[in-house]
Amino acid sequence: MQVEFIREGKIIKFLFWNIYKKNLIAPIIQVITENKVDICAFAECDILDANSILFQLKNLGEDWKLIEIMPKGNLKLFSRQKINISVIKEEKHFSCYRVRNEEKTWLLNLVHLSSPYQTEEIARNMRAQNVSDVIRKIEEEVFGEDEFKSIIVGDFNLQPYSQGVAGVLGFNATMSVSNARRNYRKIDGEKRYFYFNPMWKLMGDNKLVQGTYYSDKDQQDLSMFWYSFDEVLIRPYFIEKFNWEYFDVIERTNDYTFIDRNKINKIVYSDHLPLKFEII
Repeated sequence: MQVEFIREGKIIKFLFWNIYKKNLIAPIIQVITENKVDICAFAECDILDANSILFQLKNLGEDWKLIEIMPKGNLKLFSRQKINISVIKEEKHFSCYRVRNEEKTWLLNLVHLSSPYQTEEIARNMRAQNVSDVIRKIEEEVFGEDEFKSIIVGDFNLQPYSQGVAGVLGFNATMSVSNARRNYRKIDGEKRYFYFNPMWKLMGDNKLVQGTYYSDKDQQDLSMFWYSFDEVLIRPYFIEKFNWEYFDVIERTNDYTFIDRNKINKIVYSDHLPLKFEII
């Protein structure tokens, strides 16, 4: 039944994982297959053996493809062969893809923004604003006067409440469904279109993992520990199509556990955890 849904374009399951410059072939294969993922994206994947990913999925009876033209950065996107997806733009910290199904077109954007180890938060917010502006221009070209149908997923290296993510000059991503459904707010007479950010739900859950990244240290000496640097932002069009039951941070597979002593096991795996979500 799941395969038929994919062919009809009714359900697509997504995965994003910053793999910390490691060739995590076996864990990746298990994450994909156990969660029945349809589109997966990776950051810090400079040494990832894409051909091995495709070959092993093929051996498991799953037909996948790598979507790229001439990638300039360290983002990679894979999808099932049946999904109609093509590259619009590829940059060092950002890539944009056009997805078509049932005569509808929507945009999937991947981001891997500047690291806190290299760039102060003020600068990271400004760079997030620049990427937000680029994506909006692409939306205007693709959708014209129609409603924007865009998803952004990736490692923002910013918390959901940061200026770069929640700020009106950034991605303008709100935790409020009711406000997101207004579609936009006007600032100085200019429309600033909303994204809805579902990551707040995972941050508030009463469980061990409350983000995708763990650190004992903070630049401002805050006792945060768990950070939601990896996020998915959706335009209001997708709010009713977002599956809250599937949405989660992945802590383990059948054979691999990414948590050790209440922290992310970055020695064996990545310093980030995979993030999954589903659009119906």
